[in-house]
Amino acid sequence: MVRLKIGFALLLANVAGTVLAASALEEVYQRGMAGYENGQWPLAIQEFEAILRGGYEAEQLYYNLGNAYFRTGEVAGAVWAYEKALMLNPNDADARYNLVLVNLRVKDRIELPEQPWVMRIYRGIRGSFTRSEWVRLVSLLLLLAGALHAAGRVLQLAALRRGVWPGIVVAAILAIVALDAILTTGRSKEGIVYGELVTVTSAPSARSTELFQLHEGLKVAILDEREEWRQVELLDGKSGWLPADQLRPL
Repeated sequence: MVRLKIGFALLLANVAGTVLAASALEEVYQRGMAGYENGQWPLAIQEFEAILRGGYEAEQLYYNLGNAYFRTGEVAGAVWAYEKALMLNPNDADARYNLVLVNLRVKDRIELPEQPWVMRIYRGIRGSFTRSEWVRLVSLLLLLAGALHAAGRVLQLAALRRGVWPGIVVAAILAIVALDAILTTGRSKEGIVYGELVTVTSAPSARSTELFQLHEGLKVAILDEREEWRQVELLDGKSGWLPADQLRPL
């Protein structure tokens, strides 16, 4: 289940901020990795989280953080970290497998009716790439179609020219899927319930009606924000408000 990912150079290549100097970042990272390799999971969590607070992120950092949280039995932290790793690389099979394992420990598992196979395939394809990867793929297909067309005209080969339109059609279909993936990712906000047992209320107030309770590790959609409160929605459509400090956004 636990596979160590190191790659400090890759970590630096995914810099998202400049709060920590590179030398200080490397020192923190090495302390975290030393704790990780020696089974000192709280130390690894402490150092990896410090790197994230500094504005840096990378797939392998989230993956190792998820493993460390998993080892300490912190379900919410493990779910959050694996989800973040998959946001950076949807094709990380290890992170996806570990996420399935840790989700078995989430008490609030919501069972939904099975989707039609066409929809399952479509969503699988849509989630196979990040937004930037979708853009690169569609651009590459359009470039190849253009190259085939140009080569067909120059070389006077009808077979090449006939391959242009199928390429354009495929690129157009993938462009639609890519646009859907980009818009869906852009407009949806999600988070992980962090409180061990959180009461969801009908309004953003502790004095409002209690609707239901949630346990740590459940992923929810974030619909609205009101000061120290967040309105969330479950997969089954139930919604309500919970304190912001009981939810960690993805």
